[in-house]
Amino acid sequence: MESSEKFLTYPLLTSDFSLLTEGFVSNSPRVYTPGMEEKIVHLLRDLNRDFYDTFAGAFDRSRAPTEPGVERILERVQSGQRFLDLGCGQGRVALLLPAGTAYIGVDFSSEMIALARKKAAAEDISARFLVADLLEEPWLPGVEGEFDWILLRAVLHHVPGFTRRVEVVHRAAERLAPGGRLVVANWQFLELPSLRRRLLPWETVGLHDEQVEEGDYLLDWKREGYGLRYVHLVDEEETRQLAAAAGLQVETLYRADGRNDRLTLYAVLSRESG
Repeated sequence: MESSEKFLTYPLLTSDFSLLTEGFVSNSPRVYTPGMEEKIVHLLRDLNRDFYDTFAGAFDRSRAPTEPGVERILERVQSGQRFLDLGCGQGRVALLLPAGTAYIGVDFSSEMIALARKKAAAEDISARFLVADLLEEPWLPGVEGEFDWILLRAVLHHVPGFTRRVEVVHRAAERLAPGGRLVVANWQFLELPSLRRRLLPWETVGLHDEQVEEGDYLLDWKREGYGLRYVHLVDEEETRQLAAAAGLQVETLYRADGRNDRLTLYAVLSRESG
């Protein structure tokens, strides 16, 4: 019988999957380069898009219907408000919002969007799902107007380059309605030994440390096949820097999710008063 497992191939893919983090997890102060080379940005973006297109179903099956950190945000959403979910994945949030919420979900993976549409239809949920890349122009084609809530959950840690993460947050902030909130949430994966063990050296995909930024890592995947993802550690320091660069203030900052309730760092951002 033919195996249903999926495998992505990469340049210089190592056969030694037992590598631990020693030697490529940095404890040095964070240093950002003036700008990551465009070809490296595209390589890392495509690496992630290929991963989510290939493993959309497996990824969906690996995730719970919701997360405590997300629920804490959704408790504040009111019927009739407009909600923009950037990097919506399989559309979990659309199924959890109050009836009457005007929801738009955006993701760069066509396979994830197909899953999201199927799930929403099965639950008779009114929602719009669009395929769009946050690093491409025009930005968010087909998405008009302002939003009461904009969510960037598990998105910025997949955006290569600090300057591009700043741009994504800034452009999202421009779509906020008066009194609106922008929520960013990112994995704090270095704190979990199980995730640290899954980190690989950049040579695995033909790159070197000097071609990426401090805080950039390569993470493997072994559910229903083998794949790789680019991830960046967006910690509290960078979260505050991103907010400031977009003219936003950190209204709330908290940890949630995972077995230790600390897997994800959430930040609720709002426009600075005055």
